[in-house]
This record gives sequence, C-alpha cells and structure tokens, in this order.
Amino acid sequence: MKNIILILIGIFIIIIENSIVNYIDIFNISLNISIVYISIISLFVKRNEGALIGLILGILKDILIGRFIGVNALVFFVIGYLYGILQDKIFKENVTTILILTLFSSLFESFINFLLLKSSFASERILFSLIKGSVFIPVLNTVFALVIYKVLIDFVKKLDNI
Repeated sequence: MKNIILILIGIFIIIIENSIVNYIDIFNISLNISIVYISIISLFVKRNEGALIGLILGILKDILIGRFIGVNALVFFVIGYLYGILQDKIFKENVTTILILTLFSSLFESFINFLLLKSSFASERILFSLIKGSVFIPVLNTVFALVIYKVLIDFVKKLDNI
C-alpha cells in the first residue's frame, strides 16, 4: 500500500513538474522535483522498493516528457537502488546527508543527460550546458530539497505506520 501511495504521489509530482514547474525558469533553468522526490524517498524504503518506484516513475517521465525513452528510468532506478542500499549505512535524519545525496543525484542526472544530448548542441553552447548541469541545476535542486525534506520524510514515516 505504501509503495502505491508513493508511486501515485510521484505521478502527481511528474504531472505538476511537466505542466507548471518546467515553465518557471530561474536563469533559464527549471527545477527537477522528481529527482529530489526519488532521492529522498529512496532513503526511507527498502532497496528493491526504491528501485521499483524509481523505474516506474522514470518510465512514466520518459513517456510524458523524455527525449529518449529509458534515460529517466535508468537514472531513477539507479538512484532508487543505490540510496536503498545506503539507507542502513548513513544517518538519513541529518539534513546535510539529504542535501549531499540530492546534489549527487542531480549531478548524476545532469551528467547522463549531457552525455546523451551533447551532440545536439553547438560548440559554444556545450560549455554553458556543462556549467548549467554541473553547478546551477544541482544547486537549485538542493535548495528545493532543503525546503521540502522534512515534510516528505515525515510523510514517508507516517506511511510506515499505516
């Protein structure tokens, strides 16, 4: 039941991200709420559950807004699985841990997208795209994670009691 609720919330987040958040540009950069969501919930569910939720939400995001089918699914699956492994090995109640892991998730996603899409950029835009993906997007996602982490963690813990 908990996984179904988390998947439904993830679907809602992807819809909101696609319909509203992608049109709010901050210095020509948009927030990636779904990567923050996957990063945080994967720390509080089992390894296989985080990977499954990530895979389902990634496939859905690929179908709705992805340029290449399978990229978001792969990224979300890897993040869900790796953070599921880390859940017993780190102090996940600490905000610094959440922020660092969100930063790494955003860097990983930006790196994968850059590798796949670099051929579609002109040579002068490659440097800007690299800086945007390695600095600005991860920082924006990390700031958003700082705002949302406590509410999301409390919600996932309440789902454990249901």
